[in-house]
Amino acid sequence: MKIIIDKGIKSFEKIISVLDGFIGIELCFLNTEEIIHKNIEDAEILFIRSTTKIDKQLIENTKIKVVGSATSGTDHINKEYLERKSIKWFYAGGSNALSVVNYVMSAINHLLEIGVMNQSNTVGIIGYGNIGRRLTNMLEYFSIPSIAHDPFLDFEFLVDIEAIKNCDLISLHVPLTTEGKHPTYNMINEAFINDAQNKILINTSRGGIVDEDCLIKSNLKYISDVWINEPKPFREIVDGAIIATPHIAGHSQSGKINGTLILIKYLQDYLGLDISVKEKNLLKMKEFIKTIKLTGEDGLDVFKAEYDIYKESVKFKHAYLNEDEDKVLIYKNQRSQHPSRRDIKI
Repeated sequence: MKIIIDKGIKSFEKIISVLDGFIGIELCFLNTEEIIHKNIEDAEILFIRSTTKIDKQLIENTKIKVVGSATSGTDHINKEYLERKSIKWFYAGGSNALSVVNYVMSAINHLLEIGVMNQSNTVGIIGYGNIGRRLTNMLEYFSIPSIAHDPFLDFEFLVDIEAIKNCDLISLHVPLTTEGKHPTYNMINEAFINDAQNKILINTSRGGIVDEDCLIKSNLKYISDVWINEPKPFREIVDGAIIATPHIAGHSQSGKINGTLILIKYLQDYLGLDISVKEKNLLKMKEFIKTIKLTGEDGLDVFKAEYDIYKESVKFKHAYLNEDEDKVLIYKNQRSQHPSRRDIKI
């Protein structure tokens, strides 16, 4: 069996080399740009990142039976095509949830430092999934009040979207969708923005969820890690954000490793490894996860100590707004230079 793996998937080769049960499997590691039709024709499994588009052009007339993505999103996967071809697919949902929570907490710490908000202000969370739930728990740990909205869930404590607009800070944690009962494309539109004047908005979801044209004309304080037209976001929106980063909110070391481990765990199941082998492998895999556990003495500045979001924003803005080089290249270089950081957990 031949498996194609994107070289950019964090520590895949290093981790699988210490595990049992993979003798006889041909592992072929390729750079992202090398993952093209002619290079994957004879492979049965393909493991990719969000930078590879999975569609008919790539997959048609290959031996691919399984596609796995080491990412928490699926925008790059043509799911309908794969299902029509009876090709199994999966992704690392929730793998970087804690990393995104840490990003938001570092942003909140910065807002407190500059006096834009205080710990008695209420945070409104849109989307109560993997990230929204963890963020709620983290805010509660630091005695920061919060409420959450999610139209797909029926928990009694969830609130109407109108209540979210009254919060001092609004944090987005939803997928980008264009169809269904509650599409999120341009969910933060002119009407929403007008109702939430003078608030703070944090977007770590997707650029298309926010109508950037309306946002630029408003007085919302905007913190964003995602943009329309990535990897070449519009200069004006980057310039106007009080914090701007190049889509790295989920890029902690643990977040990346979690995505890798999800791929390997799926592969173990696919190969039908004995449960005793999987249990031994699990112990070995846990050694690769490095996190920081909060103590009663830690304040919000612990997030800045591990990841200074303002410092990265200054660096990104300076490069993207002031240099005359290719903007796409600058954006990608800034992503690749994201500092190594561990997840902080309760």
